[in-house]
Amino acid sequence: MRRITFIAIFAVALFTAPNRVDAGGSCPQYEKVLARYLPAATVKTFSRIAYRESRCNPKSISAVRKSTGYPDIGLLQIQGSWRTVTYQVCRLKPTERHITALTRFDCHLRVARYLYDNGGLGHWRATSGQ
Repeated sequence: MRRITFIAIFAVALFTAPNRVDAGGSCPQYEKVLARYLPAATVKTFSRIAYRESRCNPKSISAVRKSTGYPDIGLLQIQGSWRTVTYQVCRLKPTERHITALTRFDCHLRVARYLYDNGGLGHWRATSGQ
C-alpha cells in the first residue's frame, strides 16, 4: 500500500509540475559580472536568460547536440559549435579546448558579447517565457 501511495504522489508531482521556467527567475548573484561584459541595458535580460538556460550554473554543460556534435556550455549555454569564434575571441592556444574555455567567465562572457554584437538577443531566444 505504501508503495502504491508513493507512486501515485510521484506521478501527480511529475505530471502537474510546471514544464517551463518561471518568467520571474533570474541570477542576481551574477549581474555585476554580466555588467562588466555586456551592455548595461541588457544585464537584467541576460540574468533571466542565465536562469532559464542553466539555472545560474556557470559550469553547466548540456548533452551533445546531434545537429552540431557539441554541447551547450556555461551560464548562458553558448553552443559549443562556436568553436572558431571562441578561439578568436578568447585568444586560445591550439592546444586549449574551447569547451573547457567556455566554462570560464572571462571567455564565456566575451563570446556572449561577441554573439550579442553580431546578432543580438536572437542567439538566446530572449523573448520566450518572459
